[in-house]
Amino acid sequence: MSKFKLISRPIGTIECYVLQSDDGAEFEILSGYGCGLNAWRVPQGNEGKLDLLFGYREGDDIFKIGPDTNAGCRLAPFPGRVAYAKFKWEGKEYQLVNNVSWAPHALHGFLQNKEWKFVSFESDNEKCTVVFSCDWPGAFAGFPFPFRATNSITFTGKEVQVASIVENIGDKPMPYSEGWHPYFSLGEKIDTLTLKLPPSKLAELDKADIPTGQFHEDTRFVGGRQISDEFINDCFCIANPSDSHNMTRAADLEGKNGRITIWQYTGGENYNALQIYTPPNRMSIAIEPMTAEPDALNHHRGLIVIPPGKSKTFMYGMDFQSK
Repeated sequence: MSKFKLISRPIGTIECYVLQSDDGAEFEILSGYGCGLNAWRVPQGNEGKLDLLFGYREGDDIFKIGPDTNAGCRLAPFPGRVAYAKFKWEGKEYQLVNNVSWAPHALHGFLQNKEWKFVSFESDNEKCTVVFSCDWPGAFAGFPFPFRATNSITFTGKEVQVASIVENIGDKPMPYSEGWHPYFSLGEKIDTLTLKLPPSKLAELDKADIPTGQFHEDTRFVGGRQISDEFINDCFCIANPSDSHNMTRAADLEGKNGRITIWQYTGGENYNALQIYTPPNRMSIAIEPMTAEPDALNHHRGLIVIPPGKSKTFMYGMDFQSK
């Protein structure tokens, strides 16, 4: 007999599903808007529940701040920025849409505000898994490459695993990169939290926030240190990823209420980068697994080419330990 159940709990007019454990732990997926990982509530003694993810709590929030935050969403077929909303592929230039007000770039792909289709739900005494999918039909001159994205999310209560699948359903090779955009929280300002990262190389940016192709060692958070008032909006490339698949402990975030550990598969065509962003209110921090630094459609470092009829699977996850 399962201790998990799936609940439909819309936010305003937007469909939202909740994975709920008998002990009260919940994981919320905003399937009606980007399949966003929208909330992760864990029991916290007699103090109620601690929410480990920043997301949208009211229907109006989604439309007011969603385009700028993309909280929790899957970013495909590119994460981060595409320089000046255009790219070249196999001798042809493609024009994307400038979808942000603060820069002339295209940001975070095409699926971050789309409705995702519920596919299945399975559970047992140890875990539950829910699956959603979304098709990009390719009926757009800026990216005429049809693909199917599938998200398989497994929840145990204090652990989450995300399998991110893409299938080329078109008839020609497709250039591709991807990532996710979760914002993590531990119930206090991030200034007092300790962040720990593995050895990595920082991707240098030009004045337009586009990678220059230059990298340098970044040791600010190797070994762990308090974030304090530091502003971070950087892409950390995992140092020397191998050609084989490895589960890498990508980040630890620790505060008075506990520790969140984020892991991702690295090496080969996997999540070999980590974008980190500290928003102005300092109550959450975006820790984003990505297959490459931003603008991969142009610079091609880490760009993945998916043949017709073929698919790729990427994996990352997170766990929480309370104090």
